[in-house]
Amino acid sequence: MSRAVWPASLYRLASLLILAASALVVTTPLAAKAGPGASLVNPAQVDRERMAIRIMDQPAMRAALRRTEARYVADPQSGTPAGAARLRLATRAIATSAVHYAIGLAHDPVRPQLFWCCKMAQNLGSLRAPGSGYGIDNPDNVYRITHVDGRARYRISGHLLPARPVQLHIEVRDAIPGTTAMNAEGGLLLATLRDDEMLIAPDGSFTISIDSDPAGARSNHLQIPPSGIFHVVLRDLLDDWERQRPIPLTIERIAGPDQPIATEAEIATRAATLLDQIGPFWLDYDNRYLFSRPANAIAAPRIRPGGRGMAASGHFALQPGQALVITADPVGARSLGIQLTDPWGVAYDYIDRTSSLNLAQSRANADGTITWVIASRDPGFVNWLDPGGQLNGIITLRWQGLAPDTNPGRAVRSVEIKPLSELRHDLAQAGRDFWLTSADRRAQRDARRRSHGLRAAPVTF
Repeated sequence: MSRAVWPASLYRLASLLILAASALVVTTPLAAKAGPGASLVNPAQVDRERMAIRIMDQPAMRAALRRTEARYVADPQSGTPAGAARLRLATRAIATSAVHYAIGLAHDPVRPQLFWCCKMAQNLGSLRAPGSGYGIDNPDNVYRITHVDGRARYRISGHLLPARPVQLHIEVRDAIPGTTAMNAEGGLLLATLRDDEMLIAPDGSFTISIDSDPAGARSNHLQIPPSGIFHVVLRDLLDDWERQRPIPLTIERIAGPDQPIATEAEIATRAATLLDQIGPFWLDYDNRYLFSRPANAIAAPRIRPGGRGMAASGHFALQPGQALVITADPVGARSLGIQLTDPWGVAYDYIDRTSSLNLAQSRANADGTITWVIASRDPGFVNWLDPGGQLNGIITLRWQGLAPDTNPGRAVRSVEIKPLSELRHDLAQAGRDFWLTSADRRAQRDARRRSHGLRAAPVTF
């Protein structure tokens, strides 16, 4: 039986067990062996979140936020119901990310930190951290970022646990996506590394070197240019939220020149400049790559750089009483996920609602394909993608962990608009266990919320 569709009684039992575990997230101190920054919720993370809140209130950032809101209002998506409803949330999210980037550019080259970013608003201990997701941030990913100086040397240390993610992917880019030339990934890829390419010790430990020298005899190396500041992104891909955890990781600078740390006012000025770049960039990105195509369709999958599988996208625009029914084939991928965002590329609620689903969270059809239903209200179908009452937004599918000979042409099987009133009849072949009661849906949501909280639990090894 699929984990996504247990009977309500089992959902409630699972929810109670997950609640007991997730309660540790905000009350248990970090494990001593994990080290600073190994757990996602740690003092350095919280300190930087608090700094970002202060910097958002600086005059330079308040002015940049007003400019960004004006750009969004002038964009065609502000004329859609979801675009208008989510405009302020979306502009504040991308502004918060600009602040996080500016703090990282100021601090990381000398005092590196793996900062958990690009996420929904949530509680980190006693702090309510504002949302920083944008650019179609993937709910199955835990994103950590840092910035490195080409003149310096760095070491990342980690430990693979039994509850490891589907994939750890690390990439170095020439700059923060959105600050350079337009392309489908938002910047020039300089170096990548995946856990399946790495040398791992028998106890699960590993180190990764980052510097401008060739790897030579070293394994697990990321070579960067000898001058400049470069953007590093680490992604833990979690398919089974209940069991998989982000990999404990720390970073240290081994050698390199010193430099003064900017003041918060100076960081605010840098953040405002970044926001004036990435705000228009992502508006243009979505209009160019998504909204230029017909609604309620999915484009052919494209191969992603750095061994990150393939992705396909589209946008939906429904009328009340309509549903969009999508059937896709995993084509042997270790991970397949689908998600909805608002028209600005900010994920709809994926903690309390099912705005995203993956292989572990979806019930498969008899032939191994998966059918999902997008609708503004609950149709009762187990694989419901919930846009929080909205009728329009962006759809993204991602296949990761693929065999080299995968045929992309088989990946998206069908995309159809159907009346909600006829959905049970049209999907009758799915069987009774594809339909949930209201109690089952509540239990599904409760389990989802608590399993999401587990990714921030303290780490021991």
